[in-house]
Amino acid sequence: MYICLCNALTDRDVKSAVSLGAQRIANVYEMLGAAPQCAKCSTHIRDIIRETTDAGMAPMVRR
Repeated sequence: MYICLCNALTDRDVKSAVSLGAQRIANVYEMLGAAPQCAKCSTHIRDIIRETTDAGMAPMVRR
């Protein structure tokens, strides 16, 4: 599904960038060679970052 119409970024593109280490919206754009334009997609990108990192993060063990 398209997340960013201005840059033709899909949810797969965003998830791929997050899996490669993008932790902020700006990182996603940078890794995908894009730049924010209208910013309507920022909430969707933020949600994907949270969902992807929450799903992939193991609980931290404190010693």
